[in-house]
Amino acid sequence: MFEYCILEKFQNSFLSCDLQFGFKQKPICSRAVFLLKQVTDYFIARDSNVYLAALDARKAFHRVHHVKLFGLMLDKG
Repeated sequence: MFEYCILEKFQNSFLSCDLQFGFKQKPICSRAVFLLKQVTDYFIARDSNVYLAALDARKAFHRVHHVKLFGLMLDKG
């Protein structure tokens, strides 16, 4: 119920860039992998080094203190 209230009130604030692949309604992993391959191929073809960092944040939101978050959101209006 908490999430539905937040979504209803702040849904216009939850817009994200089309280049963000995580936390979307429809999983688009294949598009993200394609983009990653295109970018790495581009730099490799130009004899450049390619460095990659990955972050697995699947459980990051399980550690959010929701009462504190809700209080901060109320303070912001």
